[in-house]
Formats: sequence, C-alpha cells, structure tokens
Amino acid sequence: MCNDQIIITNALNTQKHLTSLYNTAAGECCHNPLRSAMMELLRDEHEIQNDIFTGMSSRGWYPVQQASSQAVQQAIAELNSQN
Repeated sequence: MCNDQIIITNALNTQKHLTSLYNTAAGECCHNPLRSAMMELLRDEHEIQNDIFTGMSSRGWYPVQQASSQAVQQAIAELNSQN
C-alpha cells in the first residue's frame, strides 16, 4: 500500500467517524435551529466522504462489486416494505 493510499484511507475512515458523530448529534437535538445546523453539517460530511470514496474507487483502492438490476430492485422493495 503506497503512502497516498494510506493517507486517503485514513481520511475516509475519519469521514465515516464524523458522519456517525453528526448523525447522533442531529438525532439527539431538541433545539430545531441547532438540529438544522447539525443536519447541514452531516450532509456536508457525507459529500466529503463520497468525494473521497469516489477518488479511491477510481484509483482501484476501494473496489466494489456492481449489483445486478434485479438485486437493486429487490433491496428497494425490501426497504419499502419496512415502512
């Protein structure tokens, strides 16, 4: 693993941790303006996380297996049935 890959992997892990913390904070806010601010920060952190993931994936540092259309539709149906 090269130094760049180690650094970007650490950055992704940090973003995953941050999104978890902001998610918990937003869920436990009882003051609506503060909750809105936390939700905005959470959204921003998710965007950063996605940018890092996309960069890693494009370099082959985070390989993912493509799901079939049928598997995607099945997952959507299962999620929709839980509501």
